Amino acid sequence: MKKLIGIVIVLMIEIGLLHAQSNDFVQAFDSMHQTFSVNYPMGKWKGIDWEALNNTIRPKIVNAEIANDSIAFYIALQEYASSIHDGHVNIRHGWANIRSEARYRQIGGSYGFVVAGLDDDRIVARLVNEGSPAALAGMKFGAEILEVNDNPVHAVLDTISVHWAELIPATQEFKRLNQYRFLGRAPVGNTLKVKFLNRGASLPVTATLTAVDDNYATYDQTTQSPAESIEGITTDVLAGGYGYIKLNTVYGDSAGIKMIYTDFRDAIIGFNENDAPGLILDMRINTGGYDALAAALAGFFYSDTTFYESQSWYNPDCDSLQMWPLPLEHWNPQTLQFQINPNYPVGTLYTEPQGVLFSKPVMVLVGPRNISSGEGIPMMLQKLPNCKSVGFHSTNGSFAMVERTHYFFPSPDDLYLRYPYGVSYDQNHSIQLDSDSAMIGGVSPDIRVPLNDVVIDLLYIDSMDVELNYALEMLHSITGIETNFIGNNNVILEQNYPNPFSIYTSISYELPDEMFVKLTVYDIYGRNVATLIHSMQEAGSHSVQFNATGIKPGIYFYQLSAGDNVMTKKCLIK
Repeated sequence: MKKLIGIVIVLMIEIGLLHAQSNDFVQAFDSMHQTFSVNYPMGKWKGIDWEALNNTIRPKIVNAEIANDSIAFYIALQEYASSIHDGHVNIRHGWANIRSEARYRQIGGSYGFVVAGLDDDRIVARLVNEGSPAALAGMKFGAEILEVNDNPVHAVLDTISVHWAELIPATQEFKRLNQYRFLGRAPVGNTLKVKFLNRGASLPVTATLTAVDDNYATYDQTTQSPAESIEGITTDVLAGGYGYIKLNTVYGDSAGIKMIYTDFRDAIIGFNENDAPGLILDMRINTGGYDALAAALAGFFYSDTTFYESQSWYNPDCDSLQMWPLPLEHWNPQTLQFQINPNYPVGTLYTEPQGVLFSKPVMVLVGPRNISSGEGIPMMLQKLPNCKSVGFHSTNGSFAMVERTHYFFPSPDDLYLRYPYGVSYDQNHSIQLDSDSAMIGGVSPDIRVPLNDVVIDLLYIDSMDVELNYALEMLHSITGIETNFIGNNNVILEQNYPNPFSIYTSISYELPDEMFVKLTVYDIYGRNVATLIHSMQEAGSHSVQFNATGIKPGIYFYQLSAGDNVMTKKCLIK
């Protein structure tokens, strides 16, 4: 959530609505739609066809009222809200039991598998739960899904509803991520005909699966929740001396905000004092919060005051978006408080230098669970030549100003729609980061981490943080510092010899115990070039020859995964 500026003024505009509602589904919906379709500030930007949306949802509301079915009413509201493709739009309520029953009615059953999309357009099983319908039919991890209900799997994915995503997807890629999750969920008792090809198999298998109640196992195992309860900030020093900051929120009470800022500042000071060669800023899970705090934290990487955003609000009296008419608070690093700076134009926020500058290479990890004000920091760092964003996917693409509320039913029901009251503009007075009519938005990675068979093995079998390791590899390629990402000093990976080499080189390593070993060669983009070892290895010294015949000259990395250890070194093919 973004900072609530002038929310009292905004809520006063709508407070009269609270007394206009009755326990009538159609009346409540009509009142909401009439208000929301006018006051929602990005209807044109997102290309919302309000008439078509109303024509789709209202008959469902009418039917729910006729049947006196609160669950059907709630399901229709979820469908309405998710049609806006904005992570800041959501239904909030005291209807916990009704929501639970509504969700169960639609996705309470599971076929026991979840899929992932690879870079080569294959759809594969990234999760197959033991004893599930999919497992009993012979599906295994990594199986390629070919057809669903006698249709190509991609065509079926396009039809999968994402109404029950924890965050309403604002972008096409986040929507697709949730469609991957929900392909394997349905009402209990529904059936799904699926054709799949297991790894190494020569013939595909066709099976009809029946959805069973798994207590939301696959849903919870693949949650896209931002996890609001997690710690605000953690810091570390990684192998090679690289700094690491994980920033999970820019929100809190007065003491919490000060702690986030001072911990961030002190980490930057420490990295500078220890001459850290680079930094990884992990923004993959960030729930948002205060714009001014996000702008200030970005200031640790700026030497000059730089435009951050102009804020607007929807004025119903004029039926238009207007610039926020008052000066905005900025973070004061001396007083550690938000304060008005009268020298700036009204409604405008700037990123200001914070007195401590980190100027070394920075890799910013991003993903769709980074939402709202949390997206502002990677937005600002992406503008700097020494900073690159890295990840599988873009940030959430929901950057507007919240919140307005419209109550369907007041207390004790407390059922209401929450949505933005204004937008964030760039210097050209264009909406920034919020997804557009094509569902494109957010901060897109400068460096996309590849998704292939090797990567999903590392992600879901080895539980490796591939994005973090990839960011480290990128820093390594810039600085030339060798890395030992995970593990202890008992596993030794030697530098290959000869190096540089043309065709053949030897790679040696030493194991303290018998353990499973993977030795893989990657190019600078993280693409698998060769897998040299993939087996149990006994304790002692080992050597393997790498034949680079047919491989283009350039810089490559060989990575040893042995037990809990992951070690990487660089080699050069000339």
